[in-house]
Amino acid sequence: AAHRLFCVAVEKNFVAGRRRAHVTAACLYTACRQEKSQHMLIDFSDALQINVYTLGTTFLKFRRLLGLKLEIIDPALYIYRFAAHLNLDEKANEVAMTALRLVSRMKRDWIVAGRRPAGICAAALLIASRAHGFDRQHNDVTKVLRVCGFTVIKRVKEFEATPAANMTLDQFHKEEIQEEIDPPAFTTNRLREARAKAVAERNLNLLNSGALDKPNAKPGAASKWRKPKPMTELDKQYSEMYSEIEMELKEHAEESQMAEMAAREANGEPSAAGSKNETGMSFIRAEQRYDHQRPMGISTLHGEIRYPDKGGGHTLILPNQATAEELQKSTQATEEVLNFGEWKSAIPSGAADEVDFLFRNDDEVREREAVFNAQNKEYLETQKQKESERLLAEAAVRAREEDEMAQEEGRRRYLKTSRSRKRKEGWDPNDLTTEEALMEVVKARKISRKINYDAMSALFDDNGDFSTDLL
Repeated sequence: AAHRLFCVAVEKNFVAGRRRAHVTAACLYTACRQEKSQHMLIDFSDALQINVYTLGTTFLKFRRLLGLKLEIIDPALYIYRFAAHLNLDEKANEVAMTALRLVSRMKRDWIVAGRRPAGICAAALLIASRAHGFDRQHNDVTKVLRVCGFTVIKRVKEFEATPAANMTLDQFHKEEIQEEIDPPAFTTNRLREARAKAVAERNLNLLNSGALDKPNAKPGAASKWRKPKPMTELDKQYSEMYSEIEMELKEHAEESQMAEMAAREANGEPSAAGSKNETGMSFIRAEQRYDHQRPMGISTLHGEIRYPDKGGGHTLILPNQATAEELQKSTQATEEVLNFGEWKSAIPSGAADEVDFLFRNDDEVREREAVFNAQNKEYLETQKQKESERLLAEAAVRAREEDEMAQEEGRRRYLKTSRSRKRKEGWDPNDLTTEEALMEVVKARKISRKINYDAMSALFDDNGDFSTDLL
């Protein structure tokens, strides 16, 4: 199967510009995925001593090229393989069976969805080995499965939030829980939204009651979200730097405004002291300028409870806080080409500077192109030479084809003339002339097509004998 995939890769010219080992590993891993074997991509990375992300990139591009639809890897495939490396002695099979049931339970509780199989397998083996009395730590499974220890801890904590975590080993094997819990990400987001709503409504009793604390967490970690985040030295340095730059920009804007007013007074124009300075630019970062207004936090005896973020420093937006513009349907067609000029004229005036900053002008494009050409001069020369060689090869192929077509046309023209002459003279098959005999030999032995049949026919006269004019 891998050999067929490699042949397809050669036909599709996928091997051009790539190392053969990368393409071979991608083909082998694709075949393993199709056959549902126990091999992982990191196994090929160890065997070839190649970065796993490089192999992953090659594999994804190869799968996209062929349009392959590979099934999601089942973590249960790796249970028996890695259980044999945990030194479980005679109970290796029992631990593997328990781990398989744990994986099945995690699937029903939406813990497997969207997660890598190695992390699920590591958490299941860790829980199963501890349930059977083995003292195994996170480092033991992370070394075998080569996953991050934080990933294993997070999967274990997600399983602790399920009803199956409160069962004994015998109950887990004999009883079956029918109910399912919500996905961990869904639960986390609903808890974050509940905290944001309580802060927005100034519900201090609910915030301090502990009902919004993180479930199945240690007492200190569960209420950590209520404590203010300490500012690091780097945050202080950034804050001071932004403040200084903002003050300098404001002073520069005031000086420019005063100079403009003085110039207007000198020219006798009315003063625009009371008008709004539209040309002045306020120093506000993009995430602060266009983000939703963050509600104020609530001050308590132990500090301030801040409004929660949704990640990346962005403000969490509740469903009832969306603007009318955000709730309305998009007016842009799916396949319609965006008119950048019309779109730019429709955006708020305060965002125009930020949009201009995102796109380069013609001078910047030329500068970038010059820098790229200077840094990749050898590569560009090599590509240019390859392109010229390719054009020459194509021209040679076309010339050869044209020559063969001309030879074939001459042969057909000669045969047509010869047949017409035979029909006029009442040709007898048993009475062949020298010319006809020579042509029959050429035709029977399939001599090269590059023979000039016009020159050959000129050697004979109308009677089929050698012409004496050429002597």
